Amino acid sequence: MNDPKVTSPTNEGVLFRLNPDMTLHRMMEKVTIPNGLGWSGDDKKMFFVDSPTRNIFVYDFDLETGAISHRQVLFHYDGDDEGVPDGFAMDSEGCLWTAICGGGKVLKISAEGKVVGEITMPTRMVSCPGFAGEDLFVTSAEEEEPDKYPDSVKYGGSLFRVNVGVAGMPLHRFKRSKE
Repeated sequence: MNDPKVTSPTNEGVLFRLNPDMTLHRMMEKVTIPNGLGWSGDDKKMFFVDSPTRNIFVYDFDLETGAISHRQVLFHYDGDDEGVPDGFAMDSEGCLWTAICGGGKVLKISAEGKVVGEITMPTRMVSCPGFAGEDLFVTSAEEEEPDKYPDSVKYGGSLFRVNVGVAGMPLHRFKRSKE
């Protein structure tokens, strides 16, 4: 991965899996800027964001082996602005909440890949949502173009809380094998 302020992003990234025996396994190569990773409530699907592609991908996931297969685009962001999907969180109803960095919003996306909700934020540079109960906390970054978007500057780097009326999915815990 490289700094997009210095050069255009290239697909030189790799997603690794840390196995319970503490070994690493290459899950996928040729990723550009990975920004979100999560699982469905039944652990049969894995979701993955590669921001410059504007795609949220979904894979079949084998819980026993950790293998992924059958990559499909769950959601492609077609927004007119410069925003891209960034980090995300899963709710207990199976929806994915993704920050649109550069677009100033969080989208609620159904398991079928449809936008079913939207939260407008006071800064363009939202980066990652996370749940605490029914509250969605959303991080943001510093505005990258302050002269062009002065209204976004005031709240860049802030943390926001929005009650969304649904709880987040329980987090997965790493299970190290016993030696």
